[in-house]
Amino acid sequence: MRHTAWRKLRGCLVRSRLAFSLAVLAVMAVLPAWAASAAPAAAAVPTVVTIEWHDGNADQINVLPILDDPARPMHATFLVNTGPILAGDPAKLTVAQVQAIFTDGNEIGGHTLGHVNVQPLPAADARHQICTDRNNLLEMGVLPATFAYPFASFDSGSEDAAHYCNYNDASATAGLTLNGPAANTIPPADPYAIRTIPAVKKSTKLTTLQQYVFNAEASAQAQGSAWIIFVFHHLCDEHTQCGPYVISPAKFGAFLDFLHSQAANGVVVKTMAGVTGGTVKGKCDPASGTGCDTTPR
Repeated sequence: MRHTAWRKLRGCLVRSRLAFSLAVLAVMAVLPAWAASAAPAAAAVPTVVTIEWHDGNADQINVLPILDDPARPMHATFLVNTGPILAGDPAKLTVAQVQAIFTDGNEIGGHTLGHVNVQPLPAADARHQICTDRNNLLEMGVLPATFAYPFASFDSGSEDAAHYCNYNDASATAGLTLNGPAANTIPPADPYAIRTIPAVKKSTKLTTLQQYVFNAEASAQAQGSAWIIFVFHHLCDEHTQCGPYVISPAKFGAFLDFLHSQAANGVVVKTMAGVTGGTVKGKCDPASGTGCDTTPR
């Protein structure tokens, strides 16, 4: 009887071990598929953001402390008109301030000598406005590689003038919208017709600026690249009268904080030249053509 009972018990143990082994094998067979589905997601496609400050307004010197926040240091592209700066206009930056902005690691570019609409000008006048402005910047010791068309007004002749005057790229305010297109491609389809969001106004909400970035992030994932440019003019406190194209230091700082928070989603802040690249060329004499870029653009 004892032997019979033992044989029954041993049979149960063998069957239990077999059942356990089969269960383990079944789980192991499933693991590879499960592990594959849990693999880390691919890294986000970079969304490049550029911050432009236009016109060389005197209050823009106060942008530096916000950009230089050690928690999230960033650089911007400042597009200035050298005519009023050299004339000592108190509403504009001084030469020393332009140099300080550049020394701080930011990009300085051109915006014509006197903030004029170059599109309707004869070629000689357009070249004078663009080239002379750039030559002045070179004499200040900065390295101008990028240009912005005043009033977002340009055509193929304007592009030719920017190229002739030795700029590597040019942007025109507006062209990117919340309804699309959301961003430029990298490299841009036309380096002398780079588009931006509409110039930021006092009424522009922080959430609107953020939505532009979210849309660009989606565009980057769908198209493989995205470059969005924000244009600012004045930095003034809420209760200071600086016109409609103004942002407060608090809102601008909050926007930069937001951009920093989006780094995990692929957002990176670069200057215009940081995206387009290229060497910085020397002076161009708009009258004689000496030193100018006469190659096809």
